[in-house]
Amino acid sequence: MAIVYGVSFMAGLVLAHENITPQSNPYVYPLLALATKAVGVALALRVAHTTRLSYLFAIGISLWLVSGMSMLVGAQSVTSWLESSVFVAATVILGRFLLGTGRMTPTLDLSLKGIIHDRNAGLLGHRAGRSIF
Repeated sequence: MAIVYGVSFMAGLVLAHENITPQSNPYVYPLLALATKAVGVALALRVAHTTRLSYLFAIGISLWLVSGMSMLVGAQSVTSWLESSVFVAATVILGRFLLGTGRMTPTLDLSLKGIIHDRNAGLLGHRAGRSIF
């Protein structure tokens, strides 16, 4: 979730610098906000090396609950916060589609933990009477 908010914060700074605000561009600004948060979701999924539904659901719920903070400070009503769930769902779905429809390709784990795990997996397979070849 920090990645999503970090990307949208940086994009918000760029948009503010270019004078693209909700008041000056009421139709373009929400689309750009949706796109930047979707890019943040895609980056978060890439960093986590997963596209599991539970992870997407956790990102969506977290984004929705954090956006509820604006309700607590009086920046938006309870009704508009509840309606924002559609925006959050669209953000998460679009972020998943931006990542691609294919499976995540496994990366080569050259850490000490990965090497030990690979060696132990081979030994365990050999001890069980199965050949590793």
